[in-house]
Amino acid sequence: MIQVLKIKCQSCRDAGHCVRTGECCHIREDIRIDPKEEATLKQHVYLNSGVVYLYPFSKYTISLSHPEAQWMREEAKRRGIVLRILPKKVLYDAKTGIAVVYDWFVDHDVCPFLEGTNVCGIYPNRPQICKDFPFHHLKQNQLEEIKTFITERKIDVVDEPYETLVQKARDSLARQGIEC
Repeated sequence: MIQVLKIKCQSCRDAGHCVRTGECCHIREDIRIDPKEEATLKQHVYLNSGVVYLYPFSKYTISLSHPEAQWMREEAKRRGIVLRILPKKVLYDAKTGIAVVYDWFVDHDVCPFLEGTNVCGIYPNRPQICKDFPFHHLKQNQLEEIKTFITERKIDVVDEPYETLVQKARDSLARQGIEC
């Protein structure tokens, strides 16, 4: 059973716009999921979408595109901010043995760009997911985007034990010099 212990930024969701609590900048969700159920869910997601998740769901935070991840890395370096960005959704091609990072996540409990009293230090250049919050207007279907990505690149999705896929994806990313 998945248990969400607290819904982030309920006051913003209710208002329909940011009310500057900084709560959404505390980006790690407080969720609990039974490990066996999580493994079953991840296997199901992989077989239906080709997505491999390398970490427990409770570790994931905001999604970043490749350009956003690169910009945030550079900006953090420029400001002397310690920033860890890791692969979030990975597509593993069983035929070639190559893993491709579809998107990334910020591996912090609190956004490293949150300043002072709930001020976003990168507000004009914040990630799209932050711009879209509280998500009332979104109608995007990422599953269809991922399926198109897989089809265009002819990625083979195979029915292997999930932990085997995770290890193969991790090994491929390590060979590519990608931290995970």
